[in-house]
Amino acid sequence: MKYDKKLTAAANYIHAADSRAADEAPIFEPSDFEITATLKPHQGDGVSWLIRRYQLGVNVILGTMGLGKTLQAISLLCYLKVCRKSPGPFLVLCPLSVTDGWVSETANFAPNLRLLRYVGEKDYRRKLREEMHDYVKGLSISSDVPSLPFDVLLTTYDIALIDQDFLSQFPWHYTIIDEAQRLKNPSSVLYNVLRERFVMPRKLLMTGTPIQNNLTELWALMHFCMPMIFRTLEQFLSAFKEAADPSTGKDAENRKEQFKILKYVLGAFMLRRTKSKLMESGTLFLPPVTEITVMAPLVPLQKKVYMSLLRKELSKLLAFASGASNAQSLHNIVIQLRKACSHPYLFPGIEPEPYQEGEHLVQTSGKLLILDHLLQKLHDGHRVLLFAQMNHTLDILQDFLELRKYTYERLDGSIRAEERFAAIRSFSRESRKKSYGVDANQSSPFVFLISTRAGGVGLNLVAADTVTRLNPQVDKQALQRAHRIGQSNHVLSINLVSGRTIEEVIMRRAARKLQLSHNVIGEDILDHEGSNIGGAEAGYLKSVIFGLHVFYPIEMNEGNSDNQLNMGELTALAEKVISSRRELQSDVGDRKFEINPMDLQDGHDLASLYMSWVEKFKQASLTDDVGILEPGNRRHLPDEKHIKAEVARKKAEEKKLSKWEALGYHSLSISNPIGPADHNALSDTGTVHFVYGDCTNTAVVYSSGPTVIFR
Repeated sequence: MKYDKKLTAAANYIHAADSRAADEAPIFEPSDFEITATLKPHQGDGVSWLIRRYQLGVNVILGTMGLGKTLQAISLLCYLKVCRKSPGPFLVLCPLSVTDGWVSETANFAPNLRLLRYVGEKDYRRKLREEMHDYVKGLSISSDVPSLPFDVLLTTYDIALIDQDFLSQFPWHYTIIDEAQRLKNPSSVLYNVLRERFVMPRKLLMTGTPIQNNLTELWALMHFCMPMIFRTLEQFLSAFKEAADPSTGKDAENRKEQFKILKYVLGAFMLRRTKSKLMESGTLFLPPVTEITVMAPLVPLQKKVYMSLLRKELSKLLAFASGASNAQSLHNIVIQLRKACSHPYLFPGIEPEPYQEGEHLVQTSGKLLILDHLLQKLHDGHRVLLFAQMNHTLDILQDFLELRKYTYERLDGSIRAEERFAAIRSFSRESRKKSYGVDANQSSPFVFLISTRAGGVGLNLVAADTVTRLNPQVDKQALQRAHRIGQSNHVLSINLVSGRTIEEVIMRRAARKLQLSHNVIGEDILDHEGSNIGGAEAGYLKSVIFGLHVFYPIEMNEGNSDNQLNMGELTALAEKVISSRRELQSDVGDRKFEINPMDLQDGHDLASLYMSWVEKFKQASLTDDVGILEPGNRRHLPDEKHIKAEVARKKAEEKKLSKWEALGYHSLSISNPIGPADHNALSDTGTVHFVYGDCTNTAVVYSSGPTVIFR
């Protein structure tokens, strides 16, 4: 039997058995499982679905976001303990950032479920192991006391790897893996250690993003659940190759049929629900969301840095366009361009030294100028989540908040677990209230700073009613931190994108990738929080280059170079963004701050479009440059002092050359460099630098990366 027929046959059996069980099963009450919570209708249905799949012996994926899947999983464990009389043990694996949520929800809603939080330093975990050993050793053979001091062991992915020798000794009766998108890479250490060393025949995977980039990641999750059904990756991709790759040349009807089969198969193993559909059906009430993308302009300093980066990387861009370069090299360029879109101080040598607090921090970034006006409007009674990609960006934002004297909490990879939970609890206190004679800022923090790479996933921060993203093309699930069960306020989501830059192209391309989720599992595109478009895949990077023709670099140098953003216009923009919170459906003509992610034209020749763009860029980039130094060689922007120093340097160089000529010495340095004309080019990982000039001048030799010296 063909692979796709086997999948369909398995799905037929599960769907049929599920229908019979749904008709026969009585309606249960949470109290039957010793659950003290009142489950919402969709949560009760979800628990029933999980129980039926357990009875069928099927491992599944619970794919919801912000809909209370933790409570549904706890209810299932209570069912296993109370109704099935299972002694356990049960294992829960999750990110460190959500362990506090598991502990609090278990204590509140399932007080009879004994949960052990196996998290902490090495010595603390050793102490926990010793206590377990003493407990088991003290039991008599005829004792009715449970054989272990816990029903559920809660730990993190990292500790599961570190202490795998100990944890893999338990025959786990049921395992729940929260934020299971960590398993999307079947070659990862975690994926293979869990599959090969841990005894966990019964599993539940929970994730809000079962499909992020491609069908390979989907297969990884399904294979982890049911390896005997989903078999090998080659079989899976071969069965659904037209669905996975539209470039195979098959007609649209074939693709539609494959998507239909795949959606039917996944329905047997995955419960996928979106907030929008539940709200439409009337089974869930959540406050509305207004999402706006604000196109931030590049201010003069940003523009200079951005143009300088483009000029220095032209040779690499041209090589890539002609097929002579690799995707990884271009990926590094994309990262640098996106940094310039956020703030020029992310580059060494730009920020003035010695650093002093001042308005220059705000005035040198278009995004920060807009954010400044937005926070002024929001400070009166609102709470803000502020997402950024890098810790260095958070440093700049923290300086900005200190400058404006806004209260805040910060969460990034350097924050210890106890501090993380304290920050979340502090921000989640009762919403700030204005009262006579009381400073509203004192009751709880106004802003919560989050690094998207360090724990935004899984957090419940419904105390906020505004979500602002500095890098919306990489911030996954940001909106879901605030718009979820428990939210009582209208949520405003603001995406800050630098217009006419590479960020706009990435945003447009990201929207197209969401179509895969929609085709495979019928996911509402507006409910999905973005794809991981930060990778270096050739298809993604070529689409970025393809999109560059929508920019007109000549326009970037036109007009007054000292032009500053009109403060009145910024204030009006901030007022319009804030007022949109009350406009559930804006008129199309008024949505001028949003971009249409689907209006990028396809079907043109990449090379010809790109070459025409390069010609325009060359004309525009003859002037307007800013130097960018290597780390550790910081300097001010050019001023009178530096101009004088440059003149002195040139005179010294001329004096040296005249002395060489008098002594009959001839330099062997290359007069026409084959690499970038500026030896201050950025050091990109994986890039070979061509250094030219006087080989006796060691200052031009890089120590941070491979260098080719021609002598």
